[in-house]
Amino acid sequence: MLPAATGFICAVIDINLYSAAMDKPVLDRKRTLLYSLGDLSAAIPLTVLSFYQLYFLTDVARLAPSVASWSIVFVKLWDAVNDPLLGAWSDRLRSPHGRRRWPMVLAAVPLGLSFSLLWVVPPFGQVGVAVWYTLAFIVFDTCFTVFHVSFNALTPALAGDYDERSSLNGYRMAFSISGTLGAIIVMTLLAGVISDPATRFAVAGAGLGLFCVVPPFLAYRASAGFDEESSPTPLSSPDEKRVRRQPLRAALFESARAVLANRPFRQVMGLYLFSWTATAVISSALVYFVSYYMAEPGHANYLVLVAEVAAIAFIPLVVAAAKRWDKRRAFIAGCVTWILVQASIARIAPDQLGFAYALAVMIGLGIATAYVLPWSMIPDAIEQDTAATGIAREGSYYAFASFFQKLGTGAALWLMARAMDSGGYVTPTADTPFPVQPAGAIASIRVFMGVVPVVLLTVAILFAIRYPVSREDQRSAREAILARNRD
Repeated sequence: MLPAATGFICAVIDINLYSAAMDKPVLDRKRTLLYSLGDLSAAIPLTVLSFYQLYFLTDVARLAPSVASWSIVFVKLWDAVNDPLLGAWSDRLRSPHGRRRWPMVLAAVPLGLSFSLLWVVPPFGQVGVAVWYTLAFIVFDTCFTVFHVSFNALTPALAGDYDERSSLNGYRMAFSISGTLGAIIVMTLLAGVISDPATRFAVAGAGLGLFCVVPPFLAYRASAGFDEESSPTPLSSPDEKRVRRQPLRAALFESARAVLANRPFRQVMGLYLFSWTATAVISSALVYFVSYYMAEPGHANYLVLVAEVAAIAFIPLVVAAAKRWDKRRAFIAGCVTWILVQASIARIAPDQLGFAYALAVMIGLGIATAYVLPWSMIPDAIEQDTAATGIAREGSYYAFASFFQKLGTGAALWLMARAMDSGGYVTPTADTPFPVQPAGAIASIRVFMGVVPVVLLTVAILFAIRYPVSREDQRSAREAILARNRD
């Protein structure tokens, strides 16, 4: 069923990546590009949620910020269970189609449909609307986790070298940011065609959700032969077999202990959590900042477009810096530059729109840093555990990475919603789509656009300073895994 479905979709767009005669696949440019397309199905939903979820809940669905914030909290509580559980389940899967690849396509259609439901305004009261979005988001989040964990867990098998991973993640993040850019362009174009915000978001959600169905099938086809057949991880070691025979609950707790005991992974998750949360804070605050502080609501999407185009342009520079120095120092340099930019935004005046566009260009460097480098560090940290224990836990590791990513976004939205509510934020109405906000609400928005990201990025740098895996450490771990397989 799965090969037939993926074969049909790939045939429609004329993709032929491998033949039965191929004994061992090669990660060439074509495979790299097509696998990286899978990131579109993660980037587009995350982008629209980061930039527009809180704004949609408060200004389109007309939820009070306090109610919207608790709707987000309940979803994050589900994440605390959902992500580790699905990660442990992924590690125990065995299938002729690979334990990582087939869940990607299994989740593809439900992912697109559930994303579409997030942008429909139901005819309920405040509580009913909040319940609708909470339940719809739980369904979407579960489908997203199945896809995202499976897709990311293929990275160690696809790219085995320290610098090759930086390159692969550079391609992936180029597509990821392109997806971000495309989603913002769609929202911008629809704003000029559909005046009613509820209709505009519903149409955008349906169109983008439908688009997100296709990339998982392409990633499935592009990664053929890389899942277990040619993976260097010791999938048949005695410890691996023991873990597979455990009940799921016991395997879940053992995997969680091993993941959280891995010091390099903890450091990566620290720098990633705080840098991604900074990205989510800026994304969430930007629409409010431009609309209410600068009083230029028509420029919000354009500033986002400038930042995302700049991020794509900066990706080769970030990858080159990681290869010339190392990933840790490249990450620190990018974050220091980003801090200087956010400090400037904290002091910008409402009438300095041109300066805001210039700063948006430099924000692109920070976005490229936060997107590319942490995701290229994660496989290196995973291999430290695999080399020491003989157990491959990529699913569990990427499940925790996915959880921290969503935790950062959820925390940013919750904290900002609570701060705006405390500042007296005025919920728009049909008659007053952009009401004058009180000084307390404006102050909260400015703090989340300037001071909060600076603090978060400073903490991310502290984690990066302590990241212990060098290029030589990764090579040694890789050699140990290959030697274990030969034995």
